[in-house]
Amino acid sequence: MNIDAARTIADTVLCAGPVLRPYRAAGHRDPSRWQFGVLMPADIAAANESLSATAQTECLVEARDGFRLCVLLRFLQVQRRVVYRWLPERGRFKPVGSLDVDGGPLASCDEAVEHEILFEVDDATLRGSPARHTVRVPGGFDRTELHDARGTLVGQVVRHRRPLCAMVNVSAQPVLAARPARRLRVWVENRTRAGADGDEVALTTALVASHLILSIDGGSFVSMVDPPGWAAEAVESCANVGLWPVLAGPPGRQDTLLATPRILRDHPGDLLDTTVDELLQLRNLAG
Repeated sequence: MNIDAARTIADTVLCAGPVLRPYRAAGHRDPSRWQFGVLMPADIAAANESLSATAQTECLVEARDGFRLCVLLRFLQVQRRVVYRWLPERGRFKPVGSLDVDGGPLASCDEAVEHEILFEVDDATLRGSPARHTVRVPGGFDRTELHDARGTLVGQVVRHRRPLCAMVNVSAQPVLAARPARRLRVWVENRTRAGADGDEVALTTALVASHLILSIDGGSFVSMVDPPGWAAEAVESCANVGLWPVLAGPPGRQDTLLATPRILRDHPGDLLDTTVDELLQLRNLAG
């Protein structure tokens, strides 16, 4: 099963912006509004109706018994990068917004760490209750000293990542149609606990730019954008919340599906250049 065809599209549409230009920690109070596919912890989402802890995609697959499904969940983990200036007269470090090291400014900001979670399920597994896959991403703490060209200590960079936890549920139910078909549902939930820190750490406990790439062996995905007549009613009944599925890969292929928080058309390979431009414009507006 090949999922590489959808990676380039997903990287451009969702991951390029945060990686190309991380926002400043001292910038907007609600940077999540400039991000796509943000799944917050449930306790944070419950306090703000504009946020969500879950996303769901439903699509139609034309398949007989024995098919296998490959599920790839991709998202960004936000890590805080704090720059410190060394104060030799006081013998300690002081956090600063930016530090000039030999003419090159280094800023405190939030960075993005990419994660991919890949697992497979088969037809037999999906006949009963939904298949569940738990996702655990460890936290981390890194410290790097900064020295100038003469080797003098001038500061340090500290990077901190909070652990993340998520759940992915996959189910498939037969639908009444002229051909053998199943309604496939993939549901993603952020189960990280933000704790008492709440808004202060909100984005560092989120799954950012979260999206799915699905690949099927022994079947084919039905276009949700332009379904054939026999599948139109079943496609209409599919419920997509926060993730919208389109066929990916070369035109004519129907074995790979990309579900993103941005509405695209099938086989969106020609959107790459314009999408990057749009993302950069959004980043410039965000300041």
